[in-house]
Amino acid sequence: MLIKIISLCLVFITVFISCKKDTEAIPGDTYIPLIRKVNVTAQPYSEYVYNNANLLTEEKSKFNFMNYHYDEKYQLVSVDYYSDKDLLSNDVNVLEKALSIKGLMSFVNAEIGSTVKYEYATNGQLIKTIVSNPLNSSSEYSEYRYDVNFRLSRQTIFWENKVSGFIDYLYDGRGNLSKETLSSVTSSGVAELSTTTQYEFDNNKNPFKAFYRLMTPGINTNTNNIIKETLTIHFKPGQGTDIIQITLNTYTYNSKGYPLRKNSTVEYLYE
Repeated sequence: MLIKIISLCLVFITVFISCKKDTEAIPGDTYIPLIRKVNVTAQPYSEYVYNNANLLTEEKSKFNFMNYHYDEKYQLVSVDYYSDKDLLSNDVNVLEKALSIKGLMSFVNAEIGSTVKYEYATNGQLIKTIVSNPLNSSSEYSEYRYDVNFRLSRQTIFWENKVSGFIDYLYDGRGNLSKETLSSVTSSGVAELSTTTQYEFDNNKNPFKAFYRLMTPGINTNTNNIIKETLTIHFKPGQGTDIIQITLNTYTYNSKGYPLRKNSTVEYLYE
C-alpha cells in the first residue's frame, strides 16, 4: 500500500514548453491544443490553469488540487498537493459532508498535504523526486534510470533510505507506455511483483502530451490515446488467484485527430 501511495503522489504532475506563447514543438507534432476542462456526465471533473508560457500552474478536481512551480529553464521543480482532510475522516457525517460539496477543489477549500520536489541531471534528465509532508517526518524519495532511448525505465522508491519497491516501464515503437510493473521489496530485500498494467493505443493524438515535461511515463508522455488497459493484481502462491481487470475506451475525435469525448461520458474542452 505504501508503494502505491508514494507512486500516486509522484504520478499526477503535468507540464511543458517555451517562454513564448508559441509552445516548444514536440517532435513529429507542431500543434497540441491545451485542455481547459474535463467534464464527466456533463459535470466538472477537472480544470487546468496555465501561465503565459503555457505551463500548467494549477490542476483542480473534486477531491484534489495541485500547484506547479518551475525554474528559469521551465523545468518542473516542485508540486504542492492539496486535499480536504475531512475526506479521510472516520466520522461518517463529516465524510458525507465533504463528499457532498459541489465544485472543484482550490486554495480556498483545501490544505496542503504534501510537496514533491524534482532534481535533474545537467542533461535535463529527471534523477530524483523527494516527497515531504508537514505532518510526517519520514524520508520518502524516488530515483530514476533510463533506457538506451533516453526514456525512463525504472523508478526506485525509497522509504527511510531503504528500497521499498520499484516501477519498471516498457514502451512500444511509437513511444507509448505499453507495460508498467510495480514491485514491492520485503525487509529482507526480496522483490515481489504487485501489479502489472498493459496498454493498447489508438492511432490518434494524445492531447495530454502537452504536459510532457512531467517526464513520468504514462498519459503525459504517450503519443496516442489508451483504448485498452489490462491490470493484473498478483498474489503470492497459496494466497489466491491473480485478479485481472480490463478497461476499454472509445473516442470521438476532432478534425485534427484529438479526442473530444471518451466513452460517451467524458468530454474534453480545449482553449
